[in-house]
Amino acid sequence: MKPLVYYCRWQGAALRLRGRGETAVWGQLVYNPGEAETAQTFRFNLQTWELTLEDETGERTIQLDEMGVPEQ
Repeated sequence: MKPLVYYCRWQGAALRLRGRGETAVWGQLVYNPGEAETAQTFRFNLQTWELTLEDETGERTIQLDEMGVPEQ
Protein backbone atom coordinates (compact mmCIF):
# COMPACT_ATOMS: atom_id res chain seq x y z
CA MET A 1 0.00 0.00 0.00
CA LYS A 2 3.07 2.22 0.24
CA PRO A 3 2.87 3.31 -3.44
CA LEU A 4 -0.69 4.56 -2.87
CA VAL A 5 0.35 6.58 0.18
CA TYR A 6 3.23 8.14 -1.77
CA TYR A 7 0.92 8.92 -4.69
CA CYS A 8 -1.41 10.78 -2.32
CA ARG A 9 1.50 12.82 -0.97
CA TRP A 10 2.64 13.80 -4.48
CA GLN A 11 -0.92 14.76 -5.41
CA GLY A 12 -1.67 16.67 -2.20
CA ALA A 13 -4.58 14.37 -1.37
CA ALA A 14 -5.75 12.81 1.87
CA LEU A 15 -6.51 9.10 1.80
CA ARG A 16 -9.98 8.08 2.97
CA LEU A 17 -10.17 4.26 3.03
CA ARG A 18 -13.63 2.71 2.81
CA GLY A 19 -12.70 -0.95 2.57
CA ARG A 20 -9.97 -3.53 2.25
CA GLY A 21 -9.83 -7.01 0.78
CA GLU A 22 -7.04 -9.51 0.27
CA THR A 23 -6.04 -8.01 -3.08
CA ALA A 24 -7.30 -4.42 -3.03
CA VAL A 25 -8.22 -1.34 -1.01
CA TRP A 26 -10.82 1.24 -2.03
CA GLY A 27 -12.14 4.57 -0.93
CA GLN A 28 -11.65 8.22 -1.83
CA LEU A 29 -8.79 10.59 -2.50
CA VAL A 30 -9.76 13.88 -0.85
CA TYR A 31 -8.34 17.13 -2.16
CA ASN A 32 -8.38 20.31 0.00
CA PRO A 33 -9.60 18.52 3.15
CA GLY A 34 -11.46 20.82 5.52
CA GLU A 35 -12.04 23.53 2.91
CA ALA A 36 -14.07 23.17 -0.27
CA GLU A 37 -13.00 19.55 -0.48
CA THR A 38 -13.47 17.35 -3.49
CA ALA A 39 -13.34 13.56 -3.41
CA GLN A 40 -12.41 11.08 -6.11
CA THR A 41 -13.34 7.41 -5.78
CA PHE A 42 -10.50 4.92 -6.24
CA ARG A 43 -9.60 1.25 -6.13
CA PHE A 44 -5.97 0.16 -5.61
CA ASN A 45 -4.73 -3.34 -6.46
CA LEU A 46 -2.24 -4.31 -3.75
CA GLN A 47 -0.47 -6.89 -5.94
CA THR A 48 -0.08 -5.04 -9.25
CA TRP A 49 -0.04 -1.44 -7.86
CA GLU A 50 -2.71 -0.41 -10.37
CA LEU A 51 -4.75 2.59 -9.25
CA THR A 52 -8.19 2.94 -10.82
CA LEU A 53 -9.70 6.41 -10.49
CA GLU A 54 -13.35 7.22 -11.15
CA ASP A 55 -14.78 10.55 -12.26
CA GLU A 56 -17.77 11.83 -14.22
CA THR A 57 -16.21 10.74 -17.53
CA GLY A 58 -15.58 7.15 -16.41
CA GLU A 59 -12.63 5.19 -15.09
CA ARG A 60 -8.93 5.42 -15.81
CA THR A 61 -6.19 3.13 -14.55
CA ILE A 62 -2.70 4.27 -13.62
CA GLN A 63 0.25 1.95 -13.05
CA LEU A 64 2.33 3.16 -10.07
CA ASP A 65 5.94 2.31 -9.29
CA GLU A 66 7.22 1.59 -5.76
CA MET A 67 7.50 5.34 -5.03
CA GLY A 68 3.93 6.12 -6.13
CA VAL A 69 4.98 7.73 -9.40
CA PRO A 70 2.78 6.91 -12.42
CA GLU A 71 4.70 4.90 -15.01
CA GLN A 72 4.54 6.12 -18.59
